[in-house]
Amino acid sequence: MTDAPTPYQRTLAFHQATKHHPDRYARSPGYMDWANQPNPFRSWADCETMALPFIEKDPPGGHLELYTRSSGKPAPLALATVAGFLELSLGLSAWKAAGDSRWALRINPSSGNLHPTEGYLILPAMEGIEAGIYHYDPLNHRLERRARMPESIGTTIAGHFKTGGFMVALTSIFWRESWKYGERAFRYCQHDVGHALAALGFSAALQGWQLTVLGDLADSALASLLGLDQTDWPRLEAEHPDLAAWVHPAADRVQVKNLPGELVAALGNLAFTGRPNRLSPTPVDWEIIKDVADATAKPPTQTPVPDLPVSNPVRTPSSALTGAGIIRQRRSASAFDPDGSMDVSVLEAILDKTLARSGCAPFNAGIGPPSIDLVLFVHRVNGLTPGLYALDRGTSTAAPLKTTMKSEFAWEAASSRLPFYLLEPGDLRHTAIELSCHQPIAGFGIFSLAMMARFERCIKEAPYRYRHLFWEAGMIGQILYLEAEAHGFRGTGIGCYFDDAVHDLLGIDTLAWQSLYHFTVGVAKEDLRLTTYPPYHHLERE
Repeated sequence: MTDAPTPYQRTLAFHQATKHHPDRYARSPGYMDWANQPNPFRSWADCETMALPFIEKDPPGGHLELYTRSSGKPAPLALATVAGFLELSLGLSAWKAAGDSRWALRINPSSGNLHPTEGYLILPAMEGIEAGIYHYDPLNHRLERRARMPESIGTTIAGHFKTGGFMVALTSIFWRESWKYGERAFRYCQHDVGHALAALGFSAALQGWQLTVLGDLADSALASLLGLDQTDWPRLEAEHPDLAAWVHPAADRVQVKNLPGELVAALGNLAFTGRPNRLSPTPVDWEIIKDVADATAKPPTQTPVPDLPVSNPVRTPSSALTGAGIIRQRRSASAFDPDGSMDVSVLEAILDKTLARSGCAPFNAGIGPPSIDLVLFVHRVNGLTPGLYALDRGTSTAAPLKTTMKSEFAWEAASSRLPFYLLEPGDLRHTAIELSCHQPIAGFGIFSLAMMARFERCIKEAPYRYRHLFWEAGMIGQILYLEAEAHGFRGTGIGCYFDDAVHDLLGIDTLAWQSLYHFTVGVAKEDLRLTTYPPYHHLERE
């Protein structure tokens, strides 16, 4: 009789099974089952709803105040400011139309625009709204109350954190992604959590607030807090608990990363109401996704607070856009001008914002120490030789990325402002395209990159960190999206790439480091066939 595989072994088996190869892609449906396409919006029947006010005037703050607010008092905790926080993080950004087809775009991007991520709030009593646990419905910009909460619990929670605020939580519906992407969908769901977490962090920063992720909280406790374990879910459409964070004034430091058992029990014992809508007629069971979700379930932990460096982001070149304006105009590019270019100072400014700093969004949320370095395919950057480059994001370990890669790489300093190095000069446009599943955007952009994660050691120590690595990658992706917009360019995430072919190019022949996400930035070519509409033109409110 053989021993059952450990959570680490099951996690690793999933990772290896869902790699793309030039001659074999990860298992997926292989076609678009349009009749079964999931509804991208979750709603709850038989519960009270509250329409949220729209922002009358965007919060002040320029480009760099997405990262840290330089002056002024934090916005007060009120229904209007909480509504604005949601509008600029999980709300809609536009509608697109082509012929008879229409679809919504959101502030937080998603693989295939499928949106597996759902948002929840645990709110204290405020003027105009009762204390309770609410689901955010971005389609209608409203809250759906799943449970009433005694005001005393809200007071107790604030006392526990020693500062006023509210809780925000994220969950995932795996089926929304696996409908199109099959087994690899679990990876993309985790990317989307990271994108949403960063979007929440940037929106909070514009209000003078900060997110502190409750990194010690077990998944089972979060499921109880949100009433997920009390819900009669449609088959294969359940929501998986991802994370919760306390949203509070940025000047107030929150040291605790958990909730006491009695508070979890008090919230879990509330009377939850509402029935989740059915998303598809006949969801398909990709069993490996449930297995890896179980293997990477997070237990209660003691999460160390990462010791992040104290430094200011690079301020030049600056952007004339406001922070809220950048957030609202973010889009995913579908095609690039192959002759587009940028100055090296802009590239440095973009890459600089991906570095984790103390007190700067989004990494001040505290999901853990930096575990991802960047390898760049630089195509057309004025002042920089085309070639292969690396950015050290502060992941130094006993086995840094440099020691696992080809020994002949030069590691020649390429910037006076960043830990940025030329590995090898050359025209890598065709290489980038081939590695990214033959997608032209990887070579037609100004640069593309691979996010290389310190892998084996992380997940051996704690398999749940497999999810966190993808979260970190998604957070970096959200930074790149906004930075591209800030400087007049556009980005797009690339989830389809040939995993081991990337490793072979770099000379990586172990699991010490793995590529988890690709991204590209360039001069976007607009699709003139599409019509754009305002985000909430479909709502008629008095």
